[in-house]
Amino acid sequence: MIPQSFRIAMLNTLRIGPYDTPYRTNAPLREWLIAARSGPTGEHLIISDTATSVDSEDIRAPDDLSEQNSIVAILAELHDSAPQFLMLRHLPDGVSVPGRFFPADGVAVLSLDGAALGLNAFGRHAHSRGTVDGRIVLHDIPHPAPDAEGAINWHFAALEHPWSAAMK
Repeated sequence: MIPQSFRIAMLNTLRIGPYDTPYRTNAPLREWLIAARSGPTGEHLIISDTATSVDSEDIRAPDDLSEQNSIVAILAELHDSAPQFLMLRHLPDGVSVPGRFFPADGVAVLSLDGAALGLNAFGRHAHSRGTVDGRIVLHDIPHPAPDAEGAINWHFAALEHPWSAAMK
């Protein structure tokens, strides 16, 4: 059964491509993510990039990972072995994220691969940058997006890896 509460490091295989053709992607890249599930019934999933490079075939996540941009997803289908989440364009009232909120459209599914959690997701985003109280924020924008070169689709295939800073 998938836990309703966790904060873990995941080694992700990331593929990105054009916003309007999500079935087309570039060659995969590897990156470290932090995934966290929270809420009274585990209804929130937060997926954060870390801007930390992947060195060779590490089996342990670096201790100094920290959240940079955070996607928020809400539970859409409760399946004990593979809960499904819908990514949100707007941060829900009362929910805060580490790093910067990253509006997105997409779906994420959690699963167990042996004792490790797995995450498969796909989505896309188009946003503009702004500031609120001196902090950079990202705003969702309509399609077609002005200056759309920053609008992309992406696919995640991530697997939990040991991480000593998990409860930070």
